[in-house]
Amino acid sequence: MISKSVVNDIVVFAKSRKYDLIVIGSHGRSGFDKTLLGSVANSVSQKAKCPILIIK
Repeated sequence: MISKSVVNDIVVFAKSRKYDLIVIGSHGRSGFDKTLLGSVANSVSQKAKCPILIIK
């Protein structure tokens, strides 16, 4: 499971610094692995107000 504090920390940090873009890496997991493990990149992309660039 993902620690929600990690996702929150990334989003709050980007907001506090007034960043225009967050660039984050992803393992590219899909299907059951993604459901089981979660995805920090996916969670950040849903919570952040600025654009997100996810690199696979």
